[in-house]
Amino acid sequence: MNALAKVFDGEPKTEVSAEGGRTTIAVAMRHLRPYDAQSADEVTSWLAIAAFGLAGWISYASMDVTVPAVALFLGGLCGRPFVQKKLRLIGQVTANIKFTDDCIFLQRVQKAPYWEPEPEWLRFDRAHDHRFVLISHDRARAEKDEIDFLTRTKPGARVTRYYGDSWYVVLEYLGQRFDIAEVMGERRAHAIVDRLTFCDKYMDGLADARKGLSMRAEDEWSGPTGSLPQ
Repeated sequence: MNALAKVFDGEPKTEVSAEGGRTTIAVAMRHLRPYDAQSADEVTSWLAIAAFGLAGWISYASMDVTVPAVALFLGGLCGRPFVQKKLRLIGQVTANIKFTDDCIFLQRVQKAPYWEPEPEWLRFDRAHDHRFVLISHDRARAEKDEIDFLTRTKPGARVTRYYGDSWYVVLEYLGQRFDIAEVMGERRAHAIVDRLTFCDKYMDGLADARKGLSMRAEDEWSGPTGSLPQ
């Protein structure tokens, strides 16, 4: 593995290619949105309840504790973490971004509950002022208020933060905000922003290197044609 491949190793998935002599960096940002995480957890709970109910029905119908009933009961009790993790993994979506020496191309995911990518790519000129930042989810405060109320009225109640643990990965471009991804998990959100920022700076370095190269003979030699250096 060469040095550049090591730099772009890990998540988010990053590929470097050369198309027509131009370097292109493609980043596939696989991430979990808070809406999808909550939906996965709700489905997990319903599956556990269904397993318990079916186990009870089998035991009642046979008037005995049978192996299938025990298996269903244990599956609903112990299998929840595995099922939850699997459903959250299935519920992830992918936003795509490409860097060239002069442009940024962005393909976002449609807003939840839809999983499909938007059909059109957005194009941004890299020559204009821009940066990648994280912004707290706009529903985080409302969720915090709901959790605070619940913990006051029902001490010991089990709560899960979804939006309070979520961020928008944003491209700030000429003073305007363009949401790239809605990411649950601080570590994943920071990893995406750090990767995008690095890719952007890497392309800046390539562009600066090209500007420093002499494209014409007269750029290097200012004397008359055929003369010798002094």
